Amino acid sequence: MQHQRTIVRNSLTRLRRGLVAGNLMLGLMLCLAVGLSLRNAREGDEEAARLTAENLATSMSSEVAAELRLIDNALATVAERYAKTSREADRPEVLSQMVAEQRVLLKHVSAVRVVDAAGDVVSEEGAPATAIHLGDRSYFERARARDATVVSEPLLSRVAGDWCIVVARRLINADGGFDGVVLTEVTSEHFAEHFAGMALGRSGAMSMRMNDNFLLVARHSASEPRSLKGLGEATVSQALRDNIRRDAAQGWYVTPTALDQVERITAYHRVPGYPFTVFAGLSTGEYLGAWYRQAAELCALVALMIALVGGVSVLLYRGQKREHEGRLAADRTAREQSLMLENDLVGMVRLRSRVIQWDNRALERILGYGQGEMRGMSMRDLYLDQATFDHIGRAGYGALRAGERFRTQVQMRRKDGTALWIDLSGMLVSEEESLWMLMDIDALKQSEEKAYGMAFRDALTGLPNRRLFEEKLADAQATALRADAGIAVCYLDLDGFKPVNDRHGHEAGDEVLQAVGARLQQTLRANDIVARLGGDEFAIVLAASSDAGGARTVLQRCLAEIERPIEVAGGHRVTVSASIGIVLARGSCDLASVMRGADDAMYAAKRAGKGRIQIGSVASPAASSAVRPLVAASAARSLLVA
Repeated sequence: MQHQRTIVRNSLTRLRRGLVAGNLMLGLMLCLAVGLSLRNAREGDEEAARLTAENLATSMSSEVAAELRLIDNALATVAERYAKTSREADRPEVLSQMVAEQRVLLKHVSAVRVVDAAGDVVSEEGAPATAIHLGDRSYFERARARDATVVSEPLLSRVAGDWCIVVARRLINADGGFDGVVLTEVTSEHFAEHFAGMALGRSGAMSMRMNDNFLLVARHSASEPRSLKGLGEATVSQALRDNIRRDAAQGWYVTPTALDQVERITAYHRVPGYPFTVFAGLSTGEYLGAWYRQAAELCALVALMIALVGGVSVLLYRGQKREHEGRLAADRTAREQSLMLENDLVGMVRLRSRVIQWDNRALERILGYGQGEMRGMSMRDLYLDQATFDHIGRAGYGALRAGERFRTQVQMRRKDGTALWIDLSGMLVSEEESLWMLMDIDALKQSEEKAYGMAFRDALTGLPNRRLFEEKLADAQATALRADAGIAVCYLDLDGFKPVNDRHGHEAGDEVLQAVGARLQQTLRANDIVARLGGDEFAIVLAASSDAGGARTVLQRCLAEIERPIEVAGGHRVTVSASIGIVLARGSCDLASVMRGADDAMYAAKRAGKGRIQIGSVASPAASSAVRPLVAASAARSLLVA
């Protein structure tokens, strides 16, 4: 009897150790699978948020650059016309007339003023000005010293008392003497209103700062609308300073925002040609909300399983002390192991020579098979193609035999033939047998694809946004090079769009943008590209277009479609037109210069009277922001004379 007890005791001890080791292995495998799944899900959500934030920052920096470039062109036109007025008696009238003409184009500025050589305001948008001295402003001295447009730091206007930036250019008379400065003011509130129109969520924020000293020019926070907090100050986080130091042009980081301590993923993009950087931040609490819920659910499930494993160990320990309850404890342990293996979350399968010997309920549910149907099936029947089956056999089993872990994401086939994404990981049980875990990640993959579409498509029109347009433009150039053909790059800006917004509201404006996008898609060929760059600005690439006549014919059809009446909410019918700039590109030319050339041609079309097509040339990438407006202004005047 004593001998039998010893045998039973030793047998139970070996059984306890084996079961505990098995339970610990299962628990570790479940923890590893859930941890890897959560990490991948978080990385996917963070990547989607980063792409969205970068898209917002890039789009807004382009819109800000376009507005400042319009001001730049207008001031250059005034200064050049003033310099060509030889008679001193005619100068005040010419200056007043030019200011009034350009003011019509600058709807987004709060004021246009002329300051004399002593620094005193002498006129404001063509009317006599109040006695205000601006000669002590730093931008006044900088404008006096250089023949280029200068931009001020954020400051309080001495006239209106609002935070603003000043864009100024000096006036040199025909005799070469300094006669003062012509300037515009753009309020911080104007930029904040632009920012408020972006999709920032409930706690997102967008701001614009000076490049050198980080002074805050404008800011919109979804949780603090119309707040003036921090304007004119350099209250920023260390993460912002560190990232700007590494790459001043563009980048991203995650940190609490210094002004309101809300943690955000923030992307930034320098405004091309001007001393500002735009920052777009999305709250981590919003874009990781679904991930936090998923993590809580999975952690609760794993904790339950781990607690179950601990309970099994305690029961086995007590069973060792009570040998007469050994069989009952062993049966109870087997049932509890079955509960872990037959879970509803992680599919498990044991293979011999890649043939299914055993599978659990979760795997049958995931793949749509009935109980026991998968026993005896070859794994080849579950893969979409032979190449995937061979890859798993070569790379997967090779890694496992080398003592390494193997984990991959692969598409598999359900019983009904449909495909789904599976997170697959495995371990060797013996030379011929292996145990694999399969997790259904199909919903996560679909979410990632949807996030990709949101990051590269314009939410209003469904057209490619600026980021995707630049990629498609590069592809079109590569295709044209292989075919020894050219392409036409076109920038299109709507004329008469702002009155539609003012009279019928922003919803009507959105309907106009959607209608224009749809008409352009219907008019262009299948291999052409149309994108919305932001605001009411679109871009077009005409593939295999080598001559201006053919491109003009296509764009005339587009212009005719745009000018057809559009019915908006309330039964109203509105009409808009467009100014279009074209640049013909052939060979491996610099795409950034081609896009700048199309942009300049579009603005030349606007200055020449709008509602027309202007053919431009490739802009030199070495041209400075100070020279471009003068060239564009000269081109516009040539068109008017012609």
